[in-house]
This record gives sequence, C-alpha cells and structure tokens, in this order.
Amino acid sequence: MKKLLKFIRKVGSVVLILFVFGGGWFYYKYRKEKLNRLAEEEKRRQEEMEKERQKRLIEEKRKLFEEYVSKIRNYKESKDYEKVRELAKEALAIAKQYNFSPDEINKILHQMEVEIYLSKLKKLENEDAYKYIYVRDQAEKIPSLKEISDLKNRVIKKTYEDEYEVKLFITKLELSVPKKIIDEGEKVDEVSYNYFLSKKLSTDLKKLRIDKNIKKNNIEIEIEKNRNDLYFSSENLYQNTIPSSLY
Repeated sequence: MKKLLKFIRKVGSVVLILFVFGGGWFYYKYRKEKLNRLAEEEKRRQEEMEKERQKRLIEEKRKLFEEYVSKIRNYKESKDYEKVRELAKEALAIAKQYNFSPDEINKILHQMEVEIYLSKLKKLENEDAYKYIYVRDQAEKIPSLKEISDLKNRVIKKTYEDEYEVKLFITKLELSVPKKIIDEGEKVDEVSYNYFLSKKLSTDLKKLRIDKNIKKNNIEIEIEKNRNDLYFSSENLYQNTIPSSLY
C-alpha cells in the first residue's frame, strides 16, 4: 500500500509539473501573441497617423504651391519679371519635392520670356540703320521662339538691308571727288584711292545684295556710271591702270 501511495505521489508530482509547465507554456504563448497583436495594432496606428500627417502636409504644400502660382501670375501681369523668377524658383522646388505639376508655372515663364524678347526685338527694329552690326548681334542672341521667330527673322533681314544702304552711301561718297582736283598732280593718289576703294565696295555690295536677296537700289547703277566717268576723266588714272603692253 505504501508503495502504491508513493507511486501515486510520484505520478501526481509529474502530472503537476507537466500541468504547471504546460500552463506556463500556454500562458507564455498567449502573452506573446497578445503582445504581438498589440505591437501590430500600434504599428498600424502609427502608420495611419503618419499617412494622415503626410496627407495634411501635402495639402498644406499644395495650398502654398497654389498661392505661389497666383502670386507669380500677378507679378507677371504687372511685369515684375524679377519677382516672377524669384517665386518661380521656389515654387518649382516645391513641385519637384511633392510631385506637383509645374506646367502652369512653366507656361507663365514662357509667356514672360516671349514678352521680354518681343519688347527687345521691337526696340531693335527701330534702331538707327548705322547700328546694323549691333542690332544683328543682339537679335541673333534671342532664342527663336515660335511666337517671335517671324519678327526676329525680319529684324535680322533688315540689318542686311541697312548694311546695304549704309555701304551704298559710303561707296557713293568715295566717288564724290570734286572735278577740279581730278587732273591735279598732287591729288592723283587721292583719286586713285577713291576709285579703287569704291570698286571694292561695289563688289562687296553686289555680293551682299545677291546673298541676302536684297532689292537692287538704282544708286548702285549711278555709282557704276560715276566710277566710269571718274576713270575716263582722269588722265593719270586712265594711264596708270592700262597695262604698258597696250601703249
């Protein structure tokens, strides 16, 4: 009987140990799962809070961006181009960071650019004809935007027409040698210089006119006639330009 009781106590101890261990194990698992669920719930809560924070931030930035666009539009209308550039730079940085469309700002900047270059071209178009080199240089620096390309081409073409007219005047001036000095020995060099310079200028004039498709001015014909008259009116010029083999 004692042995049976002893055996029962041993079995009971084992069962008790197993029960305590098993209960502890199940409690541990239950506790761990509960903590995991709490951690997941907290994670989801934090994620939702972060999404909500990002949403509010984006809404704030979008509102700020739209305010920038409105101000940029107003400054552009008042032609305060420096302020437009300043605000556009800041607005485009926001657009890039938050993936907003920059189309409206780029459109305003393009319109501003057209206005600026259009104004420059109109001023260049009214410049003095003698400034043709300066006008051409400035016009060629202006981008060939679709809205102003016709005016730009017209201004540049006019510079070549102005160049033709100016050189035409200079060429004619070189031939305006007073008749009384033609046969004076001490003026022979001057007559020759004027004659050959006008001849070179006439060659340049003709090339410019043909290359740039400029309408021929009747003064060009008059210059040719005056140069021939000068040639045959000056005995020294006539003799000095005929090859000696023809004497």
